[in-house]
Amino acid sequence: MKEYTVLTINPGSTSNKIGIMKGSQIILDTDAKTNPDDFKGCSAYSDQVEIREKQIWSILKENNIDLQNIDAVSGRGVGIYSCEGGTYRINDIAYEHALHDQAGINHPATLGIVLAKHIGDQLGIPSFFVNPMCVDELCDEARITGVKGIYRTSRAHPLNMKQTAITHSRLHNVRYEESDYIVIHMGGAISVAAHRHGKAIDQTRITDGQGPISPNRTGDICFADVKAMSQNGKTLEEIRRLCTRSGGLIELCGTDDVRKIRNEMIPSGDRFAQLALDAMEYTIVKWAGAMAGVLKGKADAILITGGLANDEILVQQLKEDLSWIAPVYVYPGSFETEALAEGAMRVLSGQEECREYSGYPVFEGFSFDSLQERKE
Repeated sequence: MKEYTVLTINPGSTSNKIGIMKGSQIILDTDAKTNPDDFKGCSAYSDQVEIREKQIWSILKENNIDLQNIDAVSGRGVGIYSCEGGTYRINDIAYEHALHDQAGINHPATLGIVLAKHIGDQLGIPSFFVNPMCVDELCDEARITGVKGIYRTSRAHPLNMKQTAITHSRLHNVRYEESDYIVIHMGGAISVAAHRHGKAIDQTRITDGQGPISPNRTGDICFADVKAMSQNGKTLEEIRRLCTRSGGLIELCGTDDVRKIRNEMIPSGDRFAQLALDAMEYTIVKWAGAMAGVLKGKADAILITGGLANDEILVQQLKEDLSWIAPVYVYPGSFETEALAEGAMRVLSGQEECREYSGYPVFEGFSFDSLQERKE
């Protein structure tokens, strides 16, 4: 079987993460810093396309990458409407939606699709995006809230979480599509999801402030908490930022650097810092237990991934607290380069059917008005 070579593009706030993967081997994996001064004249992220594209070409040249050997380009999928998991061809609709940030994400990652298509078109090769941030595979019950017409959205880390589940399945000679996992991604934000037979049927909502306490997320807060913060003078925008960007350990400890908290603050006698870390671990366990309930107690494994999976103390505590549910496996770090490349390879090799982005959200509400009508 041919070993395909895929270029991956993953734009970030301060860098462009560029990868080259040939078969199972990573040829290039670089996080090239961007110069903020270059973007001073850019009023929108879409204005950065030419500058970032120029940097990508330079990186490929500096690393002596033979462009003729690249079979496809795969870009981070952000800024588009919700869709099911899988590998998608970057069509004109996906390109336009990402370029104009149709989903209102307001992050340079929306340029992943745009840059991938630009470069793919110039090289005359296909361009894809894989398991985008907006992957929505929730079961009907997981969508419902206690307010009619208000539905839960799907906001987690699908690119890394699904790749971790796929990798684990391959290592244990089982199929992801036939397995049930609780997947925990631990980074600046922490996601916990129930994956049933290849679908993330329920999960926390990191961009909405729901889930465990995280390094820079508040985790669950109630309406009374929002009301109290509002009465104390915080605006709704300030509360939103606290829940989704500057809460959690930043708010509690003044930093989201767990190493600093564990190695400096706690040894110096900061008991509240210790309590904050304990509470973060506690809420991860609580949400993992909830996902175990979603899977009716039949999880095949609990998979822990993300940067914080390198924290041996946190991981050991999670193993002790969660092993009663299922065996716990740890895959530290991020597998986004592998995820983007392998998704494209599965399509190129015929192992997976290429999906087509429709331009419409995968879920826009139920056709029935009540649960009773659904039963009928």
